[in-house]
Amino acid sequence: MNRSSLLVLVVALLVACAPLPPADAPGAPQASVPGGLPPPAFVKADPQVTNVLVDLVENKDRSQVNLAGSEGTPLGDLLKVGSPVGYNLRNRHLKIGIPLAEALSRNADPVFRQKLIDLARWDRDNETRSAALVVLARLHDPAHFNIFREAAVHLDAGVRFGALEALVIWGHKQKALPFLSAAADRDYEPILRVYAAQGLARLDEPSGLLRLRAFLDDQSWLVRAMAARALGDLGTAEDYTLLVSRIGRETQNDFVVAEYCIATLKLLPKKQAAFR
Repeated sequence: MNRSSLLVLVVALLVACAPLPPADAPGAPQASVPGGLPPPAFVKADPQVTNVLVDLVENKDRSQVNLAGSEGTPLGDLLKVGSPVGYNLRNRHLKIGIPLAEALSRNADPVFRQKLIDLARWDRDNETRSAALVVLARLHDPAHFNIFREAAVHLDAGVRFGALEALVIWGHKQKALPFLSAAADRDYEPILRVYAAQGLARLDEPSGLLRLRAFLDDQSWLVRAMAARALGDLGTAEDYTLLVSRIGRETQNDFVVAEYCIATLKLLPKKQAAFR
């Protein structure tokens, strides 16, 4: 993997762990706002819209994007966009299932709901399936528990990642916590363990912060960077001191140093408030 490809991967993974912008923020992608959409009502959709959406879902394989020869085209321009919103935009327009999942969630039409469930449970593309899981979670329906449970133990790490994000958004804390705890302790992908710990912290489970602090000693620089970023968003005044002490000790990776610095700046107001 060359340096530019590595940087793209790093940005993608760190963006995935970032707090998402509010639904009314300029440029905020509506498909990425935790809990941002109200429960959809059942309104009989125009038959033309229904037929087109169902056709797109059933034949989405025909919409595969070929990146060969994209230089100098609108697609090539899209691939060069490097901001967090640009990354979400690129992902949205490379995988037709991602916008389709959002479209299906906008109406409680039983046909739409079943198609959305099918995407979340069975789609072959892990990014589409993950997007559908997250969209489904915003409905906050306890009946969808088994769907998230299946995805949380899926062999594909991308699907498990989507399940963890969905469980945090879903709104049924007591059912979500055991899966987040298990992933934080035992998932064989280190970045998923960090993300699960972050999810626990977001749900006000104290063990989440304990796990994130422990991840600061991990051998993987990416794990350390992700844990530091999460602590910056979710940590306490005491974490300010902890992270400051780590800055001079980190000699292996500048990404980690940068995340330590950002996290301490975020936590400084908590530190100051604690000593007033």
